[in-house]
Amino acid sequence: MKLLLRITAWLAVALTILLSVWAFFFYIATTDEINDETDDSLIDYSEELIIRKLAGVELPSDDNGTNNTYYITEVSEKYALSRPWISFENQEVFISAKAEFESARVLSRIFVDSQDRYYELKVAVPTFEKDDIQRSILWWIIALYVLLLLSVLLISVWVVSYNMRPLKAMLKWLDEYNPGKSMPPVPADTNITEFKILANTIRNAAERFDTQYQEQKRFIGNASHELQTPLASCSNRIEMLLDSPDLTEAQAGELVKVHRELQGLIQLNRTLLLLTRIENGQFPEVSHVDFSILVDEAAGMFREIYAGRNISCSVRIASPFIFRMNEQLAVILVRNLLKNAVLHSAPGSSVSVEMNTGGFSVSNPGETPLDRDKIFTRFYHSQSSSHGSTGLGLAIADSICRSYSLTLSYAFNDGMHVFSVRKQW
Repeated sequence: MKLLLRITAWLAVALTILLSVWAFFFYIATTDEINDETDDSLIDYSEELIIRKLAGVELPSDDNGTNNTYYITEVSEKYALSRPWISFENQEVFISAKAEFESARVLSRIFVDSQDRYYELKVAVPTFEKDDIQRSILWWIIALYVLLLLSVLLISVWVVSYNMRPLKAMLKWLDEYNPGKSMPPVPADTNITEFKILANTIRNAAERFDTQYQEQKRFIGNASHELQTPLASCSNRIEMLLDSPDLTEAQAGELVKVHRELQGLIQLNRTLLLLTRIENGQFPEVSHVDFSILVDEAAGMFREIYAGRNISCSVRIASPFIFRMNEQLAVILVRNLLKNAVLHSAPGSSVSVEMNTGGFSVSNPGETPLDRDKIFTRFYHSQSSSHGSTGLGLAIADSICRSYSLTLSYAFNDGMHVFSVRKQW
């Protein structure tokens, strides 16, 4: 889940809870305030009625068109003493003017006249319908919630997106970062402390990676270069020993095995030197290379070399693929991909090459897909790798493609391993 979406979801949940709690207390506060105002008016009205009653003045009509009603009832002393002198409650009372029952706030009050007679006064004033006010508050809360939610979310999205620009720039920089390649400085155009710290951390880490990468390349290059002479010397001496007349058959067999392993080391050393030269950019000469010619030549060469395995190689060129790069590296790229396909194909199978103006692909049959995360790493060997393979052929092909903004990808479709080289549009 994206950070912005997570923030939006949390804000929506928090606002829902906050507004629900606010609506509850708002309803309680509103109800209390209305009841307080109604109770004050009831007390004033009841006092006026009591004064008139005690003074013997004519009382107003209990149906005066205001929907206010009152009743004065003489009660016993026992009843009067058992009741509170003043109390309030909500009741349903009959309004004669409307001939219906309505919600009302009722004041009950006990008073005594000069002759020690007890009376109970009940004054009722129509009040609000709780269902109506709850419904009204609910709709206003919904309207307020929608307005607040949209406003807060839109403002939050804008604020977060605006302030996250440095982070997006750093993530883009990291996505494009490749050790050993010339990169622009880490974007740090921000006054946010945390992003400044992050930019410095990324910059320091990238510098360490670049240093380690360069040291690794120099070590491989130097080691391979230093090994070249002693390996060639050992190979020559073994060949001289094989020509010795006093050599027994058993000794000759062991020397042949040693010579075979030594040739493998020589080949590995040459491959590492080539890979180092590619990554160091030591092939500056470029020209427009027609890959259709290189594919035809490589296909013909491998047909002859592996004729004993009866592997056919079909080439379908819809249109030539022409690309500006070093011709020697283009030859290595084509031959490595074709050789990889032929070596990992069963005898009697078929390898195919398809080409158009956007690139070319090499396909060979297989039973299970390869590991996409490791296929182009150095010294990777699949279960079907042939004996003597250095595990550097595809790594070299990938390094060549990256050096010239080409894309080398792998797919497994319908029982076929497919390696594709495409332009980066």
